[in-house]
Amino acid sequence: MSTFSPRFFTLPAIGNPTWIYPGLGIALGVWVMLGIYVFAEIRKTYDRNGVFTSKLLNLWFVIWGFYHLAVILSSLYAVWSIPINRTLAFAGGLVLIALGAITLATGMIEFRSLQRSCGQDTSQLITTGIYRWSRNPQFMGCLFYLLGLSLIGRSGFAFLLTGAASLVIYWYTVRLAEPYLERLYGDEYRSYKARTARWVGMPKKEGT
Repeated sequence: MSTFSPRFFTLPAIGNPTWIYPGLGIALGVWVMLGIYVFAEIRKTYDRNGVFTSKLLNLWFVIWGFYHLAVILSSLYAVWSIPINRTLAFAGGLVLIALGAITLATGMIEFRSLQRSCGQDTSQLITTGIYRWSRNPQFMGCLFYLLGLSLIGRSGFAFLLTGAASLVIYWYTVRLAEPYLERLYGDEYRSYKARTARWVGMPKKEGT
């Protein structure tokens, strides 16, 4: 009896195509160069307590689109292949992708508004549902599914890119988003920040 082997999630080990590294270089180059501009604009927007414009939001999606393209290509072609059992990598990757998708979707749904979810409506601080356990569930969801993609592809380069994105998101959260939210919501956000973990953790009671 034949056993299931998820070979279709990575290409056969016949060597990477000649375009893969230039292609990754272009995708990552756009991510970095455009990202510098986008984060500078985000800083200006937050400094004046503004909200994401449609242009800024579209550019945000563009930079992360190029980043995801690099991760997907790295995983598809197993760039810097890691010697992990294919079936275990596939199973573990699927679990992480499912966990990430559920976490991301749950965080977005809790906003009850696409504009609020995308930073274009700041009329209300959301602290209910999954936001009792994490102040940034959407970022956690992204991290989980990126790890899942990297694991399925058994790609060391994809794992490296996931680590790079984690550092960028950490910097964005700590240096830009949190000071902005504190200015915007004042004591309400400071109280929320004191009882809820930045990434994931048990909610604390007031005064503990």
